[in-house]
Amino acid sequence: ETSMIRTLNEEALINVIWGATLLGGGGGGSLQSGLDMLEAYKKAHPEKAPELELITYDEMLEGEYAAVTAGMGSPQAIVGLDFSQYAINAFELLQEMAKREGKNLKYSIPVELGGFNTFVPMLISLVKGISFVDADGAGRAVPALETLLLHVNGCATSPLAMANDVNDKITIELADPYNAPLAEKLGRDVCIEFGMKSGLSGWMVSKEDIKDRIVDGSITLVERVGDIFRNTEDKTMLLETLAKKGIVEAKVIGKGKVEKVFTDMSGGFDYGYVLVKGEDGADYKVDFQNENLLVSKGKNGTFTPLMTVPDITCMYCIQTIPGSPVKAGMPVSNADVKEGMVVGIGAIKVNEKWFKDENHDKKWWTVWKEYMDNIKYTGDNIPFDHLK
Repeated sequence: ETSMIRTLNEEALINVIWGATLLGGGGGGSLQSGLDMLEAYKKAHPEKAPELELITYDEMLEGEYAAVTAGMGSPQAIVGLDFSQYAINAFELLQEMAKREGKNLKYSIPVELGGFNTFVPMLISLVKGISFVDADGAGRAVPALETLLLHVNGCATSPLAMANDVNDKITIELADPYNAPLAEKLGRDVCIEFGMKSGLSGWMVSKEDIKDRIVDGSITLVERVGDIFRNTEDKTMLLETLAKKGIVEAKVIGKGKVEKVFTDMSGGFDYGYVLVKGEDGADYKVDFQNENLLVSKGKNGTFTPLMTVPDITCMYCIQTIPGSPVKAGMPVSNADVKEGMVVGIGAIKVNEKWFKDENHDKKWWTVWKEYMDNIKYTGDNIPFDHLK
């Protein structure tokens, strides 16, 4: 049997951060925050090359587990921070909890795709030299623990470990290990007391869980996406190039100038919408709660919905504005979109594991209801396949 271990060097890590930002669909942290963390890591560890070992789930043995580690808190509070100690403290605490259950927590995976949250667990692999599994818990970015694919497809949330950089730590053990909504509330409260920045580790998964319930191959996928975005000359044709190469199923929804960005911060979320004046004469609107939830097309303020979550609405910069750190060609999260920027709005088909629906209860859609209500959308799911 051939081993599928690959080393991700610095160049590959940068590609991953780029690609994960695009597939984050507006959330998961900005591209810059991931790159900043990589730089902070390099400064703190000048003696080590920033590279890690990527393995497939096939190489995990019985009794071995991977767990997600994420940064929880305010994107503003985390800017420019060396986040590695937060991540490592949370992960090591979860390792102790795993031992009590007779589980060997050996590997790191990201909770979701995004410029920040895909890189946080990579810090653990970089610092501790442990392998990183080619998988993630959502195949996109999501606003809350209960909207993770991990939860939708029945993986246990609990036990959870939370810690800050000085190793103040909290363990969360739920009577019902699947009660993700309660874990989300407790986690947010702890995070607030930790000054809006905390490492969070949990969702231990076996090789079978990764194979059957969550997205595998996602790190290889976003690495290829990032490579194309970074190395395609024509910044107006980025998504078209991606689609043509068959790396993901993708369609361009529209391109144009950002007319308005409305953001309201409350309860630890960024709510709002982006309005784009399409070069085709149409108006485009993207509604978000951290992540893009709905994309619509219209004229004179009347909009027709085109696509909803869980499929991915993404944005990328075609032409930047003076003074912005966002350069042409970069995928942008909702924290980075600015009025006057020329952007492409794209749709990417989410991984098919979202639609397993084992219990025929459409949980993959009901978990989004609360968030869709927040943007006043009461319709049904509109999938990628419905796009013209």
